[in-house]
Amino acid sequence: MLNMERVGRKISELRRERNMTQMELADQMGISFQAVSNWERGNSMPDISKLPELAGLFGVSIDELLGEKSELVESLTKDGGKIYLEANPITPEELSEVAPILKPDQVDEVFEKLEVSDLKEIEDLLPFIGGSVVDNILLKAAESGDGRDLDIVAPFAGKDALGKAAVKLYQRFGMRGIEELIPFLSGEQREDIAELEYARNGLRHMDELYPFLSQETLQRLAGEEFEKNGLHGLEDMCPFLNKEVLAGFARRAVKKDGIKAIRDIAPFLDRDTMTKFIVEKYL
Repeated sequence: MLNMERVGRKISELRRERNMTQMELADQMGISFQAVSNWERGNSMPDISKLPELAGLFGVSIDELLGEKSELVESLTKDGGKIYLEANPITPEELSEVAPILKPDQVDEVFEKLEVSDLKEIEDLLPFIGGSVVDNILLKAAESGDGRDLDIVAPFAGKDALGKAAVKLYQRFGMRGIEELIPFLSGEQREDIAELEYARNGLRHMDELYPFLSQETLQRLAGEEFEKNGLHGLEDMCPFLNKEVLAGFARRAVKKDGIKAIRDIAPFLDRDTMTKFIVEKYL
């Protein structure tokens, strides 16, 4: 990938060689002073439409300005890359190299010509690809895959696409298929998955969801499970339940089956609750 700091140093060097201030360069380029400042500090890059003008102003080639030769960049500055892209297959690595200086629609256009077999191949490209393209990548991967590596794409995808992908994968693979997507889903989407999974399989495979569910949902599911199976099915949920709610379940279990009933959840009960049970039982 193009090194923004190196390009910034080159722009600064060329400007100073011509005894120009950042403001003078900005005026000649028709851009803001802040843009030039960000270039030279390596915080951003001139986009591809500015490269020919900038190189011409300094009397250097675009390759010299960027510190490396790129036939793709040269073609994009001349004819939008049409001839080069028709004659040359482009790899994700090649596009990643020049993506920082391309406009989003240019990245999208070139990306559509790529053949991608592994999501890891496009990881460096994702910050530069348009949202609708990322959404399509996610949905296609969910349609054809098993949910692996979707956490690479998920941070850049929209909520609707994430929800649709999660539904597709859940229908095919259950909770196993959506584990990597759970942190990126909305609260409502997670609640919907939780309801579906509990109705289908109970709490057996819901561990990954617990940290993301609201107390209201956790308490409702725990209440349903307690009525069916007592405390036996709640061990994994205990760390996420409200202490008072858990103590309430424990009191009912002790009353029904004695203090042995809370053996598995005892580490999650507060000291006062445990002390009270012990006093009532043994003192």
